[in-house]
Amino acid sequence: MDFTLALVRHGESEANVRHMLSGWLDVDLTAHGIAELEELRESVDYPASDMYFSSPLKRCIETCHILFPDKVPIISDSFKEVSFRSMEGWILSDKAEIDAYFESWVRDEPYLDEETISDVMARAKPAVMDVVDSCERDGKRSATIVMHSGIMRSAVIALFGLDRKAFLDMSVPNGLGYIIKFSGLSPLSWHKLERMV
Repeated sequence: MDFTLALVRHGESEANVRHMLSGWLDVDLTAHGIAELEELRESVDYPASDMYFSSPLKRCIETCHILFPDKVPIISDSFKEVSFRSMEGWILSDKAEIDAYFESWVRDEPYLDEETISDVMARAKPAVMDVVDSCERDGKRSATIVMHSGIMRSAVIALFGLDRKAFLDMSVPNGLGYIIKFSGLSPLSWHKLERMV
């Protein structure tokens, strides 16, 4: 059976604005992020889904309520962001520092004790496949997961066997993401979820 999975990133958060490694920290959406999500709800063709899931962090739950106001998501810890552990809350000063950090991260060379990309891929793929499998067993043909940029990109890389360096080039704007098509439990294709022209 064909299955469609939408992966949607949460709206702009206070941590995004501050270049903070928020990971599992529970940070708020910004006023701009909320307004942008309300605009995206009208300008993006989010696929209607049979089931909705969300990370338990409030930036994702609130995003789900704004984009899909009549849906009640199933909350799962499996879709939490990268755990930065002792680096949670660190501020990266500028784009050069951000780029340097993530270039090291995709080489599985953590600065301290944070999850590596291999760690995140190892939990992201089965978490996504569990959704697809359970939905298909229940006769559902589609699902949406509201999650975070890091785990989303890691999931796509793991599902399609991409080079880890692809993480650095996979732009995921707030409120957008990817659509993945499956045949049974086999991922077939993926493309960006974008604004309607």
